[in-house]
Amino acid sequence: MAPTPKRRMHAAERRQAIVDAAVRLFAERGFRGTTTRDIAASVGVTEPVLYQHFRTKGDLYRAILEAKARQGSEQTIAALEQHSHTSDDRAFFTRLATLILEQHAEDPTFMRLLFYSALEGSEFSEYFFRDYVQCLQKLVTAYISRRAGARAFRKIDSTLACRAFVGMGVQHCMAELIFHRKKVRMSRARIAATLADLFLHGISVSRNGKP
Repeated sequence: MAPTPKRRMHAAERRQAIVDAAVRLFAERGFRGTTTRDIAASVGVTEPVLYQHFRTKGDLYRAILEAKARQGSEQTIAALEQHSHTSDDRAFFTRLATLILEQHAEDPTFMRLLFYSALEGSEFSEYFFRDYVQCLQKLVTAYISRRAGARAFRKIDSTLACRAFVGMGVQHCMAELIFHRKKVRMSRARIAATLADLFLHGISVSRNGKP
C-alpha cells in the first residue's frame, strides 16, 4: 500500500509552524545560538521558504518578542483594570501575582526569551521592556502612588515598590522554571495570596498611622 502523501501546509500554517519552531529554539539556545538553518530544518522546509515569510532572522525574532510582549501586556492590564480604581489592596496585588504566576506557568518560553534577549545584549530586549514591562509598571506604580496619597501606604518610591512585588512573583517562577527547584506545595491561588500579604504587610500603614 502506497504511503499517504503528506498534506501541503497553507502559507498561514507554514508561517505559524516557523514561529513555533523558532520560539522553541530561541528559548533553548538564544538568538545567537540559533540559525535559520536550524529553524528551517525543524519545520521541514528550506531556508528560502523561511525567507518568504521573514526577511531575516532578526525580523522573525522581533516579531516573536513583540507578539509575546503585546499579548502579555494586554492580558495583564485588562485583567487588572477592574481592580486599579478600587481601594481593595489585597485584591489588586493578589490578582497581579496570579497573573504573573499564570503567564510563566502557561508560557515558560516567555521568561527564557526575555533573559536571553537581555543577556545577549540584544537590541530586541527593548521590545520586551517597552511593550510589556513599562506598560505594567505604569499601571502598578499609579496604583501605589494613589494609595500612598490616601495614606493607606507609607511613603515609598512607587517604582521600587512595583519592582519589589513583581520581583517576588518572577523569582518564584524562575526558581521552578529556570533552576528547577522543588515546587512549593501550595495552590497557585494560595501562593498569590501569600505574596500579596507579605508585600502589603511591609508597605501598608498600620491603624495608628505608623509603618
